Amino acid sequence: MRKLQRRLLAWYARNGRAQLPWRKTRNPYRILVSEFMLQQTQVERVLPKYRAFIKTYPTLETLAAASVADVIRQWQGLGYNSRALRLKRIAETVVKQFGGVLPRDLESLRSLKGIGPYTAAALRAFAFECDDAAVDTNVRRVVHRLTLGSEEPQALVPRGRGHEWNSALMDLGAAICTARAPKCSICPLRKVCAAAPIDPAATKRARPKSAAIPFERTTRFARGRVIDRLRRLPAGQGVSLLVLHRELAMPDRTADDLKAIVESLVRDGLVSLRGRQVALAE
Repeated sequence: MRKLQRRLLAWYARNGRAQLPWRKTRNPYRILVSEFMLQQTQVERVLPKYRAFIKTYPTLETLAAASVADVIRQWQGLGYNSRALRLKRIAETVVKQFGGVLPRDLESLRSLKGIGPYTAAALRAFAFECDDAAVDTNVRRVVHRLTLGSEEPQALVPRGRGHEWNSALMDLGAAICTARAPKCSICPLRKVCAAAPIDPAATKRARPKSAAIPFERTTRFARGRVIDRLRRLPAGQGVSLLVLHRELAMPDRTADDLKAIVESLVRDGLVSLRGRQVALAE
């Protein structure tokens, strides 16, 4: 166990992304923002948006006081706009119930709607230097390969090194221990990994991807197109469903399809629909 820990932490000290802005800070709010932005979004895309968001909303109080529409506009380019709304709602709750200070205890963090087990553990590890295991999909995959599932991720965290350890596992999963083509030949843990091949230079053929619906035909794509169009409207203004359908020019979507998509965005709190006028939620 200690050999594994030493090897991984030594590798991270040499190769880790310790200079990422959310790795250099211990500010709970900034780490919260980064965790929401990094959900299903690549680091390279997040970096400029993170810096701009923090500049616009430097504190929980400024985010809580902002309008939903402005926050969604600021989120442009990241996708999954519901994340922006959940982040704002968390800020409002923290300001109202915790005096603007993000709590550090697990129970209080989990009481905030929008913070699940992973995000709570990540906040405790990265903001409060706790020895929690922040287990996302990548970390779970790495730990399973290392131990063939015989160890719980929490049991692997070196005492007092939670921030570094979680960062190291995440970077290893992103750069080397990838899902489809792990680079076992250059992995710092290959000698202590239960799943390492006998010949680490051998390359397994990547599994073919299953046929999937083109992204342009998915509901997520259509929802994104609607939000992007509404972002360009002056604050407080809307557009009719008829005009919106014509402007978006999605041949595989009828006017009724578009109305159903807009209604789903209304239910999620992202847009408003008054009569047949659509606008970003305020």
